[in-house]
Amino acid sequence: MPPLALASLLQRPLPWLSVDGRAVIKTLICENGRFASAKALCDRLGLRSRYQLGRLLQREGLPPYEELTGWISVLYWKLRADSGDARGALRMLASQTGLEVASSYRLVRRITGRRWTDLRRAGIDEVLRWFEQRTHSPRPYSRPVASRMSPATPVGPPRAWTDGQSCRLELPGAPYGVAIQSRADLAYITLGHGAAVQVLDLPSRRIIRSIPVGCTPAYVAFTPSGMRAYVSVQYCNQITVVDATRHLAIGSFHLPGDPFALTMSHRGDALFVTTNEDRLLRLSLHTGQVVDSIPLPATSHHLALHPAGHRLYVATRAAGSVLEIDVIHFRVLRTFALGGWPQGLAVAPDGMTLYAANEHHGLDVVRLATGRRIASLDAVTGAVGLAMCPAGRFLYAGHVHGRVSVIELASLRRFGTIDTGGRPGQMAFDRYGRVIIANEAGWLDILPVGGLRIAAPAV
Repeated sequence: MPPLALASLLQRPLPWLSVDGRAVIKTLICENGRFASAKALCDRLGLRSRYQLGRLLQREGLPPYEELTGWISVLYWKLRADSGDARGALRMLASQTGLEVASSYRLVRRITGRRWTDLRRAGIDEVLRWFEQRTHSPRPYSRPVASRMSPATPVGPPRAWTDGQSCRLELPGAPYGVAIQSRADLAYITLGHGAAVQVLDLPSRRIIRSIPVGCTPAYVAFTPSGMRAYVSVQYCNQITVVDATRHLAIGSFHLPGDPFALTMSHRGDALFVTTNEDRLLRLSLHTGQVVDSIPLPATSHHLALHPAGHRLYVATRAAGSVLEIDVIHFRVLRTFALGGWPQGLAVAPDGMTLYAANEHHGLDVVRLATGRRIASLDAVTGAVGLAMCPAGRFLYAGHVHGRVSVIELASLRRFGTIDTGGRPGQMAFDRYGRVIIANEAGWLDILPVGGLRIAAPAV
């Protein structure tokens, strides 16, 4: 998610921005303006070329790509300097973003026409006014690129290596979210850097469709019937609605704030969504409107629904707690103060136990009848993602440093470790007894539940 301070600051001089314009600004803010290339930005936004990007910036009344990235960097440094970071020295601020000192001073002079010392004396409102002078309210134009419902694009099969039990599928674009449509034997995978959802045919292990959904999709969830899918699209402030029979985006729900984690109600009539404004929202799928909202003590990236469907659990990493929400009356019932950094959540099939991956100190086990932590497993310290296999035998805990711990629930001991490499994202289980692990480094791993070995690439 983009830093709120700079994102909020840039909303003031640019009130006219469309969904696409906001997506450009937020994506650049996340990289502090130091994006690898215009082509990389196009891939993130789902644009075909830098010429399409140039036309988009012109329509939005924004400066050209090179100048816009420079302004984002300058404003980022100015905010950091005003907060006292690095004592306001540009050479130290620039080094933190990997830019040479001399280049940073030249960048400030080229973008603003002034020296860094002039910026240090000027207030942030004055510097923002200089940026505002380089923008203009655009002419009216047709629907924005990100909101056009483009047809799904067929994709050829990626290279796959199999050994009869597991396989690895190359999938560029930072795959993160994964959800299974069991009736059709399909998986939907979000591409955080590809502005799309990929459709994986599970029996053949081939990508058969690519669905444009908007910039930086994160989570995806199917309705109980499997006829619709809903995708949280962070930098477009929307939930994209997908026809899961034709694999086609057919609409969107616009939200306050950037949506991230989402889960479907058991009846399939509501979505629960968290945003970077530290709120939990309930959306009616009949109207697409926010019908309830709860403030959170910190931003949440993980949700889990109780098997009975009447309770929702919300992990708040920075607050060190997990909230229990009454779904019927939409209010907080209890707060489990676990400490550390709670992340992924899972509830036992019998609804008696809550498991919380804790990035700081391992796995927390909470008895829901009493609300007390009854066990902790430090062998999975650093875990972020968490998923439970349908039979309830294993927990899968994904670590940021390229491995997934498999925990046997009966003994609450680590059964083994899957060395995935990269950065494992979300995990899901198909009806064939396999686990699908998305990896933001650019691939999917598919292996049987309980298996620990990933197929090696063929030579």
